[in-house]
Amino acid sequence: MKKTTVITIAALAVSSGLAMADFEATYNDALGVIGGGSVHIDNTGSGGFVNQDFDAGHLEFAYTNSMNDGGERGAGQFSSGSFRGFCIELQNILSDDNVYTVDSIQNAPNPAPGSGGPAYDAADEAEVHAVVAAAIRLGWINNDLSANSATLMQLSAIQGQIWKVVLDNSVVTGNGAVATEMTALQAEISNDTSATVAGLRAMLNADTQDQLFVVPLPTAAFAGLMTLGGLAGFKRLRRR
Repeated sequence: MKKTTVITIAALAVSSGLAMADFEATYNDALGVIGGGSVHIDNTGSGGFVNQDFDAGHLEFAYTNSMNDGGERGAGQFSSGSFRGFCIELQNILSDDNVYTVDSIQNAPNPAPGSGGPAYDAADEAEVHAVVAAAIRLGWINNDLSANSATLMQLSAIQGQIWKVVLDNSVVTGNGAVATEMTALQAEISNDTSATVAGLRAMLNADTQDQLFVVPLPTAAFAGLMTLGGLAGFKRLRRR
């Protein structure tokens, strides 16, 4: 599981009409993985080398740069000093302070998959949206990825389902009670496989594990420093 970044005003840039941002955050290793179970991943049948159990659940991070003034960062997870996320890659480890780049899920992970799996694509991104949207509909998590009513096993199940959809050609199964919750989540996903979550993106860093993250609309402080093209990019994120 990986680490994330806080939007730094000076780092805001416009790329292909989309406002990108870098931010710095540190993993709260005192808490470890906030989950109640594990998930088994096996991709040896498709030429990979992973066949083992992984702790699954929520990860907590703290912003570590000068953007700790909540009102300047915006709403949702940007409004407090810490936030939660879910991992979207297996290789690499969580480490101390890192700067992350905000990008599309289909452009993850960084580096490219190193465990024998194929690169992510638009279909993987759509499936991740469907997983997170289903967990939100069930009331397990909020639309900024923070925990709502989820039990530890349900948090593990969300993580398991995310790995299941991004790790194509892998066999991903929950262990113990996690399997039951993954089945419940899969049933909810089936109710709306095209659902999307506003602002759902990937936080990328080559030296630590990449995470899901929800980018909020900019506050007035951000808006004054962004071009019209950048603002249009954020509006597109909100429509997802």
